[in-house]
Amino acid sequence: MNHYPIFAYISLFSPVIPIFTGIFRMNVVNREMKILVLFLIIALGIDIISAMFIRDYLIMLGLMHIYFLIEFLFVMYIISSWQESPKIKRLFQVLLLLYVLFWFCAKFTFEPFNGLYSITTSVSQVLLALSAGYTLFIVIGNRMQPLISHQRFWVLLSFVLFYAGTLAFYALQGILVHYSREDVFLAASINWSLKILFNILFTIGFLCPQTQP
Repeated sequence: MNHYPIFAYISLFSPVIPIFTGIFRMNVVNREMKILVLFLIIALGIDIISAMFIRDYLIMLGLMHIYFLIEFLFVMYIISSWQESPKIKRLFQVLLLLYVLFWFCAKFTFEPFNGLYSITTSVSQVLLALSAGYTLFIVIGNRMQPLISHQRFWVLLSFVLFYAGTLAFYALQGILVHYSREDVFLAASINWSLKILFNILFTIGFLCPQTQP
């Protein structure tokens, strides 16, 4: 794990703060926020294992393929659970199922585990950013309390910024692999910054009072 810049480690362990905040607030947050804590714990575990296997490229690659499926399942479930319209909720649930089918099809055809994961990841980033953006728009329009104390606002804002901001990095994986380690780290620093922001916004969300229906 000593092959990364210090900033990468700060980003890697940044989920620790929202995890402990979420655990501390476990008795007063709703089900979706509890699920978010579980996702952050799983994500942190996979990131640490991947960093430990940096020299074993195939193991690290396989873990990342699986990680992005897990991420989509958790995040899309949270977003769909926050829909006020039953029709929109069903739409997001259908999108979740279709993406899972697409992911499995990709792994057995054009995007196997021993290759890059840019296509399936890019699709998931787009779907999550758009879904979170739509839900954020609804939350802002229908809020029953100030946005600054609204759990869903901070979580959805985090989703939108992170998935929209990291899309280019994952979409351009096939090009970035031909660049030097220093150039890749420079591009990755944007991702690391967004991940830190991602977790700061989650922490704020956990500290907010439970969202009113």
